[in-house]
Amino acid sequence: MEQLLKRNKVKIFFSNKIVIACLVAIIMFIFGEIIFPGFMSFSHIMSILRLSVFLGIVSLGQTLVIIAGKEGIDLSVGSVLSIGVVISAYFLRGENRNIPLTLVIVLVAGFIIGLISGASISYLRVPPLIMTLAMASVVQGLSLIITKGFPIGNAPPMLEVLGSGKIFNIPYIIIFWIILACIVLLILKRTKWGTILYGIGTNNLAAELSGIDTKRFRMWVYAIAASISCFAGFLLLSYTGTPYLNLGAPYMMPSIAAATIGGVSLAGGEGNYFGTVAGCIVLTTLTSILVALQAGESIRQIVYGVVIVILIIAYARPSREL
Repeated sequence: MEQLLKRNKVKIFFSNKIVIACLVAIIMFIFGEIIFPGFMSFSHIMSILRLSVFLGIVSLGQTLVIIAGKEGIDLSVGSVLSIGVVISAYFLRGENRNIPLTLVIVLVAGFIIGLISGASISYLRVPPLIMTLAMASVVQGLSLIITKGFPIGNAPPMLEVLGSGKIFNIPYIIIFWIILACIVLLILKRTKWGTILYGIGTNNLAAELSGIDTKRFRMWVYAIAASISCFAGFLLLSYTGTPYLNLGAPYMMPSIAAATIGGVSLAGGEGNYFGTVAGCIVLTTLTSILVALQAGESIRQIVYGVVIVILIIAYARPSREL
């Protein structure tokens, strides 16, 4: 009997989607080390994790939207990140004193963009895919209007320290991400807001019958998600130093894939941010291996897409009730 219980515990442990995503990441690191000795060196691991941070911040907003249910997926996250970079550089102008005001502007700009999307989805019943795709186009246009095709400004020294500085050889940006992930976990698991988020994602009708205004709540979720994506642009500028148009384009599909690989159900109401973090590390490690193999862009895109599909099918299927 005890052996049976132990077997069941082991089976449950290894069927956990977060555990699977972490194991996949470890296997990829080992594979990289076999092909390229030094791949698992501390400095290279820190480099991969630092690159994972920006995808991880964008994927946080995506995770919230997906958990909220109603086929929620935000296709505008890449464009919102891009405009976050543009706005940040424009208002910072390389001056440390401009950081507080710029941060507020970035968060408010993202919130307004998401609020428009969320209101249209919740009250005008525009499908999320269509609304967020349309918003992505609008935001790209706004970026061009602001910059006239030539982004101006740059990151101030204090912000660059966040992007490139280290303590005990651990980048500050990674420490920030760890703290953020812990805060998000507490909010999702220990607060009323988190309970409502999972509730409307699991059963929208039951949430409405319990007195929750699900339309308004979901609208706020989109607003928060866009604000997070815009903030990711602010952080990305700390790494690049100077702005570039369409910097967020490569983050749109991976943000969905990372959440799904980490166990966030596309049906809503299931998953957490730690799983998304693991998914981000898996995808960034895969990219690093392909770059090390000197794979051409076309080959990288093919392999990247195939592996993502395999991982999603194999490790992130929504759980079914028996």
